[in-house]
Amino acid sequence: MNIETAVWIVVVIGVIAFVGVLYWLNDIVSRARMMRCPETGSVTFVRAAPVAGGAGNASEVTVTQCDLWPKRKDCAQGCLARYGETTPGLRGNLDALRPFEPQ
Repeated sequence: MNIETAVWIVVVIGVIAFVGVLYWLNDIVSRARMMRCPETGSVTFVRAAPVAGGAGNASEVTVTQCDLWPKRKDCAQGCLARYGETTPGLRGNLDALRPFEPQ
């Protein structure tokens, strides 16, 4: 193998890795919702998914991934109170990001 072939192989591998990282970042941001954590007050990206309710009840939403995890993995998921006000991606609703009332 000559040096020109080795350079082309490295370039192709680098381009594939770069495209893979861009796809991964786009997937993280496009599906997540920007929300405020009621416990810490910080704004973070949260991914949520519907979970079927039992005995024919309406489905509920639960957090599947949060940027504050794993440190705060066992939180009360109070952020979901404003889930319907948010939109996926970076287009955040500023009203949905307002601070939670102290309890």
